[in-house]
Amino acid sequence: MNKMPFQHSGLSAARPVRDKQRGLALITAVLVVAIVATVAASMSLGQQIWLRQAQNFNDRAQAEKVAQGALHWAILILAEDAKKNGNPTDDLTEDWAKPLPPLTVEGGAVTGKIIDAQGRFNLNSLMESGGLNPSRANVAVFGRLLESLALNPQLADALVDWIDTNDQPTGTAGAEDMYYLTLQPPYRAANQSLQSVDELRLVRGFDAKTVETLRSHVSALPPQANAVNINTADANVLSALFLPALPLATAQGLVEQRDKNRNPFKSTAELTERASGKSPEAGVLIGIKSNYFYVQVHTLFGRLQRSRQALIDRSAGTGPVILWQENLVSPPPAATAAVAP
Repeated sequence: MNKMPFQHSGLSAARPVRDKQRGLALITAVLVVAIVATVAASMSLGQQIWLRQAQNFNDRAQAEKVAQGALHWAILILAEDAKKNGNPTDDLTEDWAKPLPPLTVEGGAVTGKIIDAQGRFNLNSLMESGGLNPSRANVAVFGRLLESLALNPQLADALVDWIDTNDQPTGTAGAEDMYYLTLQPPYRAANQSLQSVDELRLVRGFDAKTVETLRSHVSALPPQANAVNINTADANVLSALFLPALPLATAQGLVEQRDKNRNPFKSTAELTERASGKSPEAGVLIGIKSNYFYVQVHTLFGRLQRSRQALIDRSAGTGPVILWQENLVSPPPAATAAVAP
């Protein structure tokens, strides 16, 4: 009779222990499942990232090949144009001026265009041969171009100082080493020809907005490429060539007659004739032929969208050559839409 209470008390004490063990086992199982799920998710994410990286690498490789193919297309077009007999001009009615239509290739698309770099004002023409003295005529042209674009014409002085080989500031807006060495970080003036239009951002007064405003009107070509092609120059550049400046409305009328009516200038004298007797400033070189061209290529493969620009020189007897090429930071919106599949 006395044993029953003793046995009942033992069973009651063991039951909570077993319940705790079951709870611990359940928690352990849940933790194991959670750890396995986390590891699996991490592995899956890692695999997705790896696959995306592999796809991006493949897209970059395809874009590179297609871009190089488009550049060779441009070289062939320019070479064929140079071979044409009886073709004294380079103008916007010719085959090279027609953009490469959007072409769909496996996995993506490509488009491109050739731009006459000599239809823009060559910034390196601000200095005379040798880089010792500024070209007064071309400095004046650049000043008028800046003014027509609502920019400070005194920026021309700062650019002269950046290119020239002396250390004497030009005017109140000029800047030599003494100015640039006070900046953070400090640097020196180049004292040589510009290598690209983007280099303007290093020059006093040329902020990003100013450079973008100028970009489609100027180029950075070898100093010998000083002649502006009046058959491809825009109205702002054409207006700035004259002294006094040809009214912009008049220049726009000349450009419209030249392009929309497909009536390019046959000679430099014809420009004076169409401009009612007004002629470009003495000392400014103009022409109707070009040797330097920009080629822009835009590609789209998967998520990868890239733009490339190259400068081509076809003055060499061996045919057109690529002087340099670079990837642009971002393609123009119009070009992006053009290559969308």
